[in-house]
Amino acid sequence: MRLNITYENNIPINAFRWTPNEKLEPLHFHSSLEIGLCISGSGIFYFGEKQYRVGVGDIFIVNNRELHIAKSDECNPSTYIFINFDPRLLLDEEESLLLPFAYNSDYFDNRITSASPLAAPLGALIGQIWNELDAKEDGYKSMAKSALLELCVLLLRHYSTSMSKLEWKRMTDTFRRMRPALALVEDRFREPLELTDIADALLLSPSRVSHLFQQELGRCFKEYLLDLRINEAKRLLISTNLSAADVCFGSGFQSIPSFYRLFKSTVGLSPLDYRNKFSVHEIIENTKQELSR
Repeated sequence: MRLNITYENNIPINAFRWTPNEKLEPLHFHSSLEIGLCISGSGIFYFGEKQYRVGVGDIFIVNNRELHIAKSDECNPSTYIFINFDPRLLLDEEESLLLPFAYNSDYFDNRITSASPLAAPLGALIGQIWNELDAKEDGYKSMAKSALLELCVLLLRHYSTSMSKLEWKRMTDTFRRMRPALALVEDRFREPLELTDIADALLLSPSRVSHLFQQELGRCFKEYLLDLRINEAKRLLISTNLSAADVCFGSGFQSIPSFYRLFKSTVGLSPLDYRNKFSVHEIIENTKQELSR
C-alpha cells in the first residue's frame, strides 16, 4: 500500500509522534525517506520479510521503496518520533547523502540499536528536528534542515564503513547514472515534458529510463514530475501574488482544471485554500494585526 505524504511546514520535512497498533496492519511504502526513534515501550518493526524487536532508543532507517510497518506489544505499547522528508532535499545538497537510503533491502540492517555509539547523537538530532518544527521559532526551517543534514552525514559515515567496497561502488554508480536524468527533469519540469524527452537527451530507451526511475527512486517518472510541479506551485502560492492560473502554468501544468484536481488530491487543499493558510504575506499581515492590539 502506498501512502501519500504531504509536508506541513513549508519545508519538505515532517516530524510526528506515532504509537503503532497492537494488531498488525498492512505494510506500506511512501515517496519520502524516513527515520524513526523509539522513545517508549516495545514492539516489532517489519520490513518486508524482516522483523526487528524494538526497544527504547532504537533507530530505524526507511527508504522510499521498502514495505514496512511497526506493531506495539500489547502490554507495553511503543511510541516513536518519526522524521520523514523528500529525497530531493539531500540531492540538492550533496547527492552522496542519499546513499544510506539506497540499500539492498534483503541484506540491509534497518535498525541501529540503542547500544550503538551512533544511537545517542542520532536520537539527539531527531529530537532537535521535532522541537524545531513543533515550536516554529524564528529560523526553525533552517535549523531543522541543518539538523537533518548533520544526521544524514552521520548515517553516510556509518554505512560507508560497514558495507563492502563492491556494494558501495554499486550504489555510487547508480547515483551517477540517475543524476543527469534528475538534473534534466528539474531543469525542464516547467515545460511540457515526457519520458521520451528524457530518454532522447540521455541516449537511452524510454523503457530503460522508466526502469531507472522505478528501481532507484521507488516511483515512476510521472510521479516524480508531479511532485516537482506541486512543490513549485506551493512555493509560488505562498511567496508571490500570482493568480492561480499563472501559478498553474508557471509550475508546469498544462491545464487549469487538472492543476486544481491534482493539487487538491495531493495536498488536501485547493490552491487558494493553501495560499490562505500558508502565505507569507498572510502570516506577516496577521502578525502585524496581533502586535497592534
